[in-house]
Amino acid sequence: MRADKIPSRIDFPPVSILKPLKGTDSSLKENLKSFFDLDYPRFEILISVADETDPALPIVYELLEENPLSPVRLFIGETDVGINPKVNNMMKSYESVQHDWIWISDSNVRVERNELTQMLSQIDENTGVLTGLVSGRNPQSLGGYLEASYLNTFYAKWMTLAAQFKKPCVIGKSMLFKKSMAQRFGGIAILSRYLAEDFMAGEATRKLGLKVQSNRRPIQQILDEHYTVKDFWYRHIRWGRMRKSQAPFAFYGEALTSSLTCGTVLAYASDMSITLLLFHFATWWVGDFWVQMKMGSRLTLMSFLTWTLREIFALPLWAHIAIGNTVVWRGQRLRLLDGGLLDDSKVA
Repeated sequence: MRADKIPSRIDFPPVSILKPLKGTDSSLKENLKSFFDLDYPRFEILISVADETDPALPIVYELLEENPLSPVRLFIGETDVGINPKVNNMMKSYESVQHDWIWISDSNVRVERNELTQMLSQIDENTGVLTGLVSGRNPQSLGGYLEASYLNTFYAKWMTLAAQFKKPCVIGKSMLFKKSMAQRFGGIAILSRYLAEDFMAGEATRKLGLKVQSNRRPIQQILDEHYTVKDFWYRHIRWGRMRKSQAPFAFYGEALTSSLTCGTVLAYASDMSITLLLFHFATWWVGDFWVQMKMGSRLTLMSFLTWTLREIFALPLWAHIAIGNTVVWRGQRLRLLDGGLLDDSKVA
C-alpha cells in the first residue's frame, strides 16, 4: 500500500480502538464522542476502567445512551499482569478485541472524522507501529498553556529530529498496530514491567525488524481549564524521569539545550553583549514559533508569555527530574529502575 495514495474504503481493515480511562475532565465527553463519530467502514470501541467507582463512568453511560447504535463495549475491572496501571486497565479489552488491527488512544485525545482513514493510508507491509507527534490544543488555564508550549516546542522538535534519524518514539496517545505483531514480542502484558509501555513497544517492534512510523498529522491533546500548573509540573517530572532511566546520557545533555543555558554561554563568550543576547532569544523564539505553527498552535499574547515562563522553568524542572527516581501516575507512586523498569516494591 503506497503511503501517498488513499485506497478505496473497501481496502481498509477493521480496527479495534482501545480507550483506557482513569478519572475525568470537562472535555472527556467531547473527546470520546469524536471517536464515536469516526467516518470509517468498520471499527469497534472498547472502553475500560479499573473499577466501578471511576468518575468517568457516568459520562460513558451518558454517551452510550445517546448513541445506542455505536459499536462500543465497556469493561470494568483490571487484570493484574504487572506494575503498570494503564496496561492492567487495558488487559480485558485487549484480550476481547474482534480485529487484528488495534488503535490505543488516551482519554484526552480528540480526533477528526477521517482520522483512521488517513492513518491507515500511510501503512505499508514494513510498518509495525504508527504513532505521531502530540499537539497541545485549546488551552484554557496557565497550566494548559505551559503544557501546550512544552508539547509544541521541546517535544515536537526532539521527536521530529528522532524521526529524521529513522528512530521515532512511540507515544501512547496514539498507537496503531496489529495484535498478531505484538504477540510476537509477548503482547502488551509483557510491557507492564515498564513505566513507558509505549516507548518499549516501539523498541520491541524494531527488534522484530519492523519500523516505527510517525503519523503525518499531529495527535490532538485537549487541555481544559482544570489542567493546573501542578499537573503540568508533575507530568513532566514523570516524562523526564522516564527519559533519564532509559537514556541517561541524552537526558543529562538536555541541560545544555535550553535557551537560557545557551544564552548564558553566549553572553559570557561575547563579554555580556546585551544586543547579541537579545538577538539570541529572538531567534530562538522565532524558531519555536514556527514549530508551534506547524503543530497547529495560534500565536497569542498568552502563548508568548507562557513560552517565556516555560523557558524560565526549563532548568529548574530539569534539576527536579535529575534528583529523584520516583513518579506519581494514576494515583500510585512508582519507583523507576535503569532501563525504564518499574520497581515492584511498594513506595510510600
